[in-house]
Amino acid sequence: MSEQSIYMPVFRSIAMSLAILTLSFCSQTETDSGSEGFILQSLINNSAKPVSACKTSAEEAQDCLESSSDLSGSGEEKLAQIFSGGSASSYESYCNQLLEQGQMAKLGAKVQECIFECNAAYWSKVQSEGSCEGDGTELITGSGVETLNCLRNCKELYLTDSEPSASGN
Repeated sequence: MSEQSIYMPVFRSIAMSLAILTLSFCSQTETDSGSEGFILQSLINNSAKPVSACKTSAEEAQDCLESSSDLSGSGEEKLAQIFSGGSASSYESYCNQLLEQGQMAKLGAKVQECIFECNAAYWSKVQSEGSCEGDGTELITGSGVETLNCLRNCKELYLTDSEPSASGN
C-alpha cells in the first residue's frame, strides 16, 4: 500500500467528521440562537491542537477497526503502521509525521485540527451505524469519500490567505 493511498482515507475520514460537527453546530444554534455567537467565537479563539485531534481520530478508527473482519484485534502499533505506510509505531509518531508532510504541513493548525475532527466523526458515525464488523480496509478507503464535504468546510471555516502554516500540538 503506498503512502499516498494511506493518507487519502485519513483526509476523507476527516472530511466526514467535520460535516457531522457542522450539522451538529447548525442544529444547536437553531434551537438556542443566544449561544450562536459564543460557540462560533470559541471555535475561532481556542488554540488548535492538531496532534491531539489526530490521535483522537486514530483512536476512534481503532475502536471501530478492532471489530472489523480483516483488522480484528489490531492495536495502536499495527494501525499506526498501516496508517503511516509502515513508518510509525504509535499514533503520536504517525500524527507528527503526517502533520509535517506534503499539503498538511502547508495548512494552519486550525485547519489541521478540523480535518482530524472530520476523521473522528466519520469513525464515530461508522460505529453508530454498526458497520465496523465489515471489511476494515474498505472502511479506511471509503473514509475519504465520506469526509470530502467536511474537509471543504474546514477550508472555508479556517483557511485564509493570511493564515500562517503551523503544526502545533
